[in-house]
Amino acid sequence: MLRNRIVYILAVLVCVGFSMLYKGRVSAILLFTVLLYPVLAFGMTVWQLFGANARFCCKRAALPKDILFELGIEVSNRFIFPAVPFELKCVLPDEDLGLIADKRLFVSLPPFGKAEVPVKCRHRFRGNCTCKIERVYVVDPLRIIRVSKKYRAEIPITFLPRNLELEDILFKSAVEQSVVQKQLNTADEDEFSHVREYRDGDIFQMVHWKLTAKQDELMIKQFDSVNDLRDVVLCDYHQQNDEAGMVRADMVIETALAFVRTALDKGIHSTVSFCGINSEPLFVNDEGSWGRFYDLACVMPPDLETEDFAAVIDRVDKSAAAILILITDSLSEEFIERARNAAQQVTVFYAYLNLSGKPLEEDFSDERFMFLNIIGTHENALKNASAQLAIDN
Repeated sequence: MLRNRIVYILAVLVCVGFSMLYKGRVSAILLFTVLLYPVLAFGMTVWQLFGANARFCCKRAALPKDILFELGIEVSNRFIFPAVPFELKCVLPDEDLGLIADKRLFVSLPPFGKAEVPVKCRHRFRGNCTCKIERVYVVDPLRIIRVSKKYRAEIPITFLPRNLELEDILFKSAVEQSVVQKQLNTADEDEFSHVREYRDGDIFQMVHWKLTAKQDELMIKQFDSVNDLRDVVLCDYHQQNDEAGMVRADMVIETALAFVRTALDKGIHSTVSFCGINSEPLFVNDEGSWGRFYDLACVMPPDLETEDFAAVIDRVDKSAAAILILITDSLSEEFIERARNAAQQVTVFYAYLNLSGKPLEEDFSDERFMFLNIIGTHENALKNASAQLAIDN
């Protein structure tokens, strides 16, 4: 645009010189036309600006994080002249950065034209963000005058955490013995709370054979003592002041989701705590509570004020849980000692987020607790760690 303005100024100077050398009607008309153009162009662009509209094609969206997607923007020109082009100043997830950034989009439209512009976007982290169209610019055909107006079009997008897979280690650990023993102890009782469908890992002593014969599907007796089985998931969730902190927080949340989902599929209820000073633990015992937990995990605030993780471990009532799961990116002696002490009462999983991928200086495979060395942040990191633990045990 600057180059076009310089060319226009040179054209004005040439016309002025020509009118001074050749004092005639042609030179006067030419000079008048050149000088009048900016006034007409300004009026036309202002008029056209009121006919320029832009909006997002959807009102809200929920998308998996770190995937490439297209966000549609509808632009329309309600003016009798073509728009060449509209310019939109937007705030959108950048395809290359993977973060929210300023973007400028250019769209040319015919008179009374309309178009849908697909914009490629990607966001690397879970959470809420708002995409915006902040300003619309219109230029004249010679591109020497540009006018703009503030615009307010927004769309909230929730980027969902990954659903990481976890090997079936909950029933390949020491807790399997306690689960089976509780089931066998209640198998001879006449009273049971309800009957449910068979799940992978259930023992056949608990099959309700009469109901199974009627429904032609394995049905399991469920006793209150089994229903009371639960695990406690403690998440060492830090404040995130940088990109590394956001990566760490996402891994903590995704690992917690994997453990809680696996436990729920096995009929074990979970109590999840992110160790926030003003936040209450979440109890997940059915699909409804799982949905609420997942929704909260999607939008956990980055500035959550948390307690000391070691103090939270000490405060857990270990007599009320069958499994204690510690999710942290720290491998301090303080945490290790507390995991050893807790392992005297419950089965402990120490899920270590080895984000650097460096080899461990010490081998924890002989410890009393279950140690998961989750190497890196890729999608198979947790699955590989749990598969290795299943082999070791």
